[in-house]
Amino acid sequence: MTIRKITTIYNADKAVDNGDILLWRALPLPQRYSLGPYVFIDHYSHKGLRGIGDRPHPHAGIEVISYIIDGGVEHRDSFGFHDTINAGDAQWICAGKGIIHAEKPTSPRHGLQLWTSLPPNKKMLDPSYKSYRKESIPTIEKDNAQIRVISGTVDGVTGPVATVTDNTFAYVTLTTNSQLHLNIPAKELGIYVTKGRLVVDDERTLGVEGLAILSDGDEVVLQASDEAVELALLGGEPAEGPILFDGPFVMDTIERLQQAYSDYHSGKMGTL
Repeated sequence: MTIRKITTIYNADKAVDNGDILLWRALPLPQRYSLGPYVFIDHYSHKGLRGIGDRPHPHAGIEVISYIIDGGVEHRDSFGFHDTINAGDAQWICAGKGIIHAEKPTSPRHGLQLWTSLPPNKKMLDPSYKSYRKESIPTIEKDNAQIRVISGTVDGVTGPVATVTDNTFAYVTLTTNSQLHLNIPAKELGIYVTKGRLVVDDERTLGVEGLAILSDGDEVVLQASDEAVELALLGGEPAEGPILFDGPFVMDTIERLQQAYSDYHSGKMGTL
């Protein structure tokens, strides 16, 4: 076993902080655009029933993976999918060639929204949707920790979210001062803390303000501080092809970005 060490910590961007909504954006950053196939990491919390993305808006060229830590949200989209997910549930949307959706909070909410960049030969897939209830997500209990495996494989347990990209996403809860060892074979891997602080070394801890990148290897060692900590382990195979962001679209060519805007404005992505 080769232990993966933290090689770099990037400062996340506090994108919104208005007294009601707090949103940290850990990807994309000026210094780094991807982690495995992930190109977007939003960590949000809001006190009211107003949220980011509650008005209809389009996506194309990506998968959207959402995980609800607390609260709930109603999903509806231009392809007729209508669903509500709550704490502990996950959601997967393959936006493909284009979809319009809206996320209306059903209560104050805390969670993660993640995007992966679809490979160039999968950018134009037909959109699809699936949700995963808390009970269907396998949980590992070890070393006074709880590990919920949403996608990819952790300690030999594989998550249920079957994404187009090869990715790993696990949500980990560590008790005070506990240490956890996990086997994770993902090619690239990083850590984003959502609650509390993770021990980095003898002098530093990591909270919501940073994205930690791990070295190559297959074993991860996580150490809680004198408070409980919750975090996401994210990674997988590196994103394929060029990564071109333009608002809600992530494509591999300028022409495909232009096509996405044309399809959205002409109604080819449907209506909501």
